Amino acid sequence: MPVDETSLFHLETLDPIRRFTDALAGSCLDPRPPASEDEPHELIARNPDLFTRGGSWPRDVWVTGGLGAVLDSVVVDTGERQELIDLCTILTVLGINDPWVKLKQLTHVLSRSPHHVTIRLGCDLYYRVARRILKCFDGLGEPGDHVVNIRQCNGSDAVELALHAAWNAAREAPGRRRLGTFRGSYHGESLTASLISEHQPRHGSGRLLVESADNVTFFPSPRCAEDGSPDAESLATLDALERDGEEYFAVIIEPVQWRNAVHAVPLEFLRRLRDVCTRKSICLVFDEIHNGFGYTGTISFAEHSGVCPDIAAMSKGLTSGHGSLAIMVAKRDFSEIDGPFAGKSNAADMTSLVAVDAVLDRLLGVEPEDADAIPEWLPDELAAELRVGLLGTAYDRTVALVDSLFLELRRRFPGVVGASTGVGLVRGLVMLDGLGRPSEAVASAVAKQCLANGVYVRQAGTALFVKPSLVLGPAEADLALDGLSRTLAQVTRGREEEAGPA
Repeated sequence: MPVDETSLFHLETLDPIRRFTDALAGSCLDPRPPASEDEPHELIARNPDLFTRGGSWPRDVWVTGGLGAVLDSVVVDTGERQELIDLCTILTVLGINDPWVKLKQLTHVLSRSPHHVTIRLGCDLYYRVARRILKCFDGLGEPGDHVVNIRQCNGSDAVELALHAAWNAAREAPGRRRLGTFRGSYHGESLTASLISEHQPRHGSGRLLVESADNVTFFPSPRCAEDGSPDAESLATLDALERDGEEYFAVIIEPVQWRNAVHAVPLEFLRRLRDVCTRKSICLVFDEIHNGFGYTGTISFAEHSGVCPDIAAMSKGLTSGHGSLAIMVAKRDFSEIDGPFAGKSNAADMTSLVAVDAVLDRLLGVEPEDADAIPEWLPDELAAELRVGLLGTAYDRTVALVDSLFLELRRRFPGVVGASTGVGLVRGLVMLDGLGRPSEAVASAVAKQCLANGVYVRQAGTALFVKPSLVLGPAEADLALDGLSRTLAQVTRGREEEAGPA
């Protein structure tokens, strides 16, 4: 069933909701007036007074609204209004303002159900979400083989929880104190994540509070030889783990190394790594913060690849931007977490749990017992999607849109656009310098200039990072092509002007 783009709508356009919002008009609860009296350029000018230097602060584009893959924005310097195509949603696999997620959160907020409880007290929603997540892992073993840890925290915390669970499982083997990780990796910006990542922003001469940990081994980023098999360095990594496996309590790997020009780890390497870790009793951890929850067509990368880790850490896509939550899904041998880690963010933000439940509805379809209770007043397109799930209706189409976009850009600008990287909807497009070499400087300049041309992408090393939502449509992809083409044409003209007359 093709996805009809009209399935997206703002809640205020629904008659039952409009009557409610109209009653708020003119009151202090009216959601329409801006929250500040100052203009965007006045607020941006106050950044140094309000925010820490070097941190996250608003910059040159101001967002006023949005729906799906489109952000309503203002260019701060000029005041010009523009539609900004969001090709790098990061958190929002369903796009901006998904109506179903917001509806389910609204019903919870209007109910007598608690908005927040500690896990010590319990709530049936906590069990519903856990059951639905674990059901996605039943095909990777026998039902009940996995357990889940749900936390009101972020991806860095999920990675830390995963490593602690692996460390705890090896407590009876004091010789297992080494951790294997990979060049090109990025696991977050907490202290632990910094110590196991190669890609970290540097401040002065060091990283965060310490420079390195002496029990962390960095292996080369896994790559393929021309025949598709793991290359010599990757084979050497497997040999090292085979030889010294009794020293390792865990190996952690991103199936898609997004900071490393969105490099997808070869599946054959993952299969062989799984085999070595199994035979040497090493815990294999997948950091799925960026590729989990829909971006590769499945909830987990294990479903996509057929390679099952002992622990999977996920975060960003869980709530599609409607709350902060992270999970760790582990085989039962790695289910124990104690000490200060067990209590980290030991609470449940109910609206985030509602959001995960709603995201699962959108990705996989509603639970069978809920299908007959879908409200009649929902638009037909949304109701149809809820019965099937977007992964079964929209995923292949959206991947095809990205493929076509990349192919056309490479055809138009062969001197600037290089290889396509990544997998599914976690994608990279390598940028080339004047000598045809992958270039971080060009990728950075193109990503920045794209904003002025109505497209949001990010830099990922030498590549543009493209991670669109499932609801990206053909019209929006065409607008993205126009904006990217204008940007790349500017890069090409700049090179010609620098080169001078032939």
